[in-house]
Amino acid sequence: MKKILTTLVLFFFVTVAHSATPLVEASWLKENINNKNVKVIEISSKFVNGSYDKFKQGHIPGSVYIDHIGDKLITTQKGVIGQLPVKKELEALFSKLGVKNSDHVVVSYLGVNSLDFGSAARLYWSLKVAGHDNVSILNGGLKAWTAAGYKLAQGETQITPSNFKVKLNDKYVASYKDVRNAKRKKNGYALIDARPKAFFIGEKKHPKIQRAGTIPTAVNLEEATIVDGNLKVKSADEIKALFVKSNAKGKKGYVSFCNTGWFASTVWFALSEVAGIENVKLYDGSLAHWTLNPKNEVINGQI
Repeated sequence: MKKILTTLVLFFFVTVAHSATPLVEASWLKENINNKNVKVIEISSKFVNGSYDKFKQGHIPGSVYIDHIGDKLITTQKGVIGQLPVKKELEALFSKLGVKNSDHVVVSYLGVNSLDFGSAARLYWSLKVAGHDNVSILNGGLKAWTAAGYKLAQGETQITPSNFKVKLNDKYVASYKDVRNAKRKKNGYALIDARPKAFFIGEKKHPKIQRAGTIPTAVNLEEATIVDGNLKVKSADEIKALFVKSNAKGKKGYVSFCNTGWFASTVWFALSEVAGIENVKLYDGSLAHWTLNPKNEVINGQI
């Protein structure tokens, strides 16, 4: 009997670990906010006028804070910014936040612009790569929570550090080889540049990128088109329509990239998680990595 109960308990937790939907609404979170296995993480940075001090002024009750830039969600490796941390760094980061492997993590963001949502998407992607499938994004973020009339907490949230274990899953990670082969082989991955049009066509350049333009064969699907006026993610049908319009065609699948893997996270999330398009990967090195090699061609994209 004891063996049967143990099996049932294990089945329950495995089922829960794979039951999370990519997006949850504020009403769902309100109903589940006191569930000890629901862990809310709010992410922001100075680039979206966010900070830990502002978090302490008002946040979803029980949530913890992470800075997209300052808390090692991204690292610099061999001179390339925006890189996914190594396994031990990911374990230290999520353990410090108190995330347990059994938790349903809900990622929240301020709800101020599409770049803000991109931080949430990058954290979601990082958890997925770390082997944590039980993760969702709060659709509309903190803005949606307050618009629904739900109360905010103030001050610091007491965190009990955990012992989070990473089981790396490279299913969602595009390698340099994937990207290099995409431009050389017609049966490779289709490249999707998630940046605003001005970057794609070479009119603007990020300061960390060596040369303006995009990778040959890439099409443009701007990350700002993924969210609506309330900073909520558009429907699966709307995203599929944007995908079709981009004219991305790949035999193996699709690779989303940008300058440093931030904009690209939004497009990856929309295509892979919301629209359910198969074999979508994120090139976290993006053009910061690609343009380090002067032999790698960069062109002005065509709309």
